[in-house]
Amino acid sequence: MEEIKKLKEAIASSVSQRRHEINMEQEALCDYSGMSITTLSNLENAKANITIEKLGAILNILGLEIEIKVKKTI
Repeated sequence: MEEIKKLKEAIASSVSQRRHEINMEQEALCDYSGMSITTLSNLENAKANITIEKLGAILNILGLEIEIKVKKTI
């Protein structure tokens, strides 16, 4: 579960940081994505469990993408 928490935190940080970089208010992002303010706030605070479709919509609007790689092992 710790890995899921880290993943949520990384997504939250990236979404929030990018939204601020492009000077987009939460309300505007919600209008474009159809997501509620509560859900977006939860996403940006690593508390949301959203669908891949909703996450994809948010990332697309913000010009972000997810890259999947094989884990590095020690």
